[in-house]
Amino acid sequence: MVNRLIVGYCRVSSKQQFTDGHALERYIDALIKYGIPQSLIYFDVETGISDTREGFGAVLDLVKANRVSQVVIPNFDRLTRSPLQWEQARELFTKHEVQIKFLEDGELDLTSPDGLFTGRIKAALAAQVRDRLRSHSIAGHAKHREREEPYKPIFGYIKIDGAILPNQSLYPKSDLTYFQVARKLVNFFLECKSLGKTLDNFKQQFYLHPASYGGKIHLKAPSSSTGVRSWLLNAQLRGKLQYLSFGHKTPQIIIDSVHEPLINEDEWLIIKSIFDDNKTRKKGVSCDKLKNPLSGVARCGNCGGAMSMKVNYKNKAGEWGRFLTCRNARSRNERCKPIYARTYKLTLDKAEKIVQSALIERSQQIAKLVATEDKKASNPKIEELERSIQMLQQLNDPDLYDVIEKKRTQLFLLQESEKQETAESSEKIKLLQYMQHPDFWEGMTTYERNLVYRELIEVVWCDRGKVEVVPKI
Repeated sequence: MVNRLIVGYCRVSSKQQFTDGHALERYIDALIKYGIPQSLIYFDVETGISDTREGFGAVLDLVKANRVSQVVIPNFDRLTRSPLQWEQARELFTKHEVQIKFLEDGELDLTSPDGLFTGRIKAALAAQVRDRLRSHSIAGHAKHREREEPYKPIFGYIKIDGAILPNQSLYPKSDLTYFQVARKLVNFFLECKSLGKTLDNFKQQFYLHPASYGGKIHLKAPSSSTGVRSWLLNAQLRGKLQYLSFGHKTPQIIIDSVHEPLINEDEWLIIKSIFDDNKTRKKGVSCDKLKNPLSGVARCGNCGGAMSMKVNYKNKAGEWGRFLTCRNARSRNERCKPIYARTYKLTLDKAEKIVQSALIERSQQIAKLVATEDKKASNPKIEELERSIQMLQQLNDPDLYDVIEKKRTQLFLLQESEKQETAESSEKIKLLQYMQHPDFWEGMTTYERNLVYRELIEVVWCDRGKVEVVPKI
């Protein structure tokens, strides 16, 4: 009989709690002191309502395999903040006779009526705290956006009396100010065009604050490649204000500001193009050497994997032909059927002609729609929120203030999202209209055509020689 394990689990909601607050380290230390080996402690840096937590999923997989006798957790809300998720986990733990122990609250008997009641109360309270925190956060961000006030500074800047200013304090172990050192970080990236090399050069020349430094007065420099990337992309460097979005479908809101920019618009375009180029690079091949114009766009109709370029002899004269085949099928990784490794005579030239024809046809359809469209249809969600806010305001009930503020924030985000989507669609429509010119594709490099395809096409499905183009608009 296989010995059953005692495993630990903990979670923090954000990367800031992980890197700056050290909450995760404290939870792991507490589990180790309880007697659980570090190899049996699972953790996540993710929200407590997520169903895709890797560490949580690993614990559940062990439970399903009857490998676990007890799960030890620092406290209830480190496990979940969702009542539904708690009920699902509780049923699984009960089915496999797994005990739950919270370091702060003790053991929870999942089979007794009192244990069931206690677990449900804790799950409801955890969800209430989650909703309250989110509501306060949304309301706080909304007030900053409505007043066009900065929320917080980034490295190189400081916030004084509600205004963002260049941080003129001396950087540790340096004769330069924080603002000047931040400019050096930008220069490193513009010179080497690589996040890793930028960070290496910065570390060699400048002091890095320790991980425990909170940065409440002088924000520390980014200490990872991801941190450098996020910092460079922040609109505050360009003399603008950037506000957080709520949900992946809601775009970030960027407005003009009066603070001194660290980079100009020309440098921003260069930085953005470097990131775009790095996205397109495959296996060390730079964008100017890109061979497959449908890279990242063409997908296998069977498995959904990327279609890669395969070079074969095209005819008896020895001319080289470039074909599209499924990368999964070619690598024989069992994600796709072997028959999809064949080319089915689908050359890149043939696929591109189909793609370009589809885009031109779409541009003609768009032109007819634009010509016949008198007025843009109103958004029913926006109208519903406006009616709801007006109705709640008429009740004149102070207890409804938080509800009204939350709905105002939702309305603001929807309106801003619609504005941005309209602007983006207008740019794409212009690009589609340009395609009707017969010389549009002439002189374009492979990389430039690839950028156009990525901008206007959702996916190009390839299925044994057949091609289906799905435009974005």
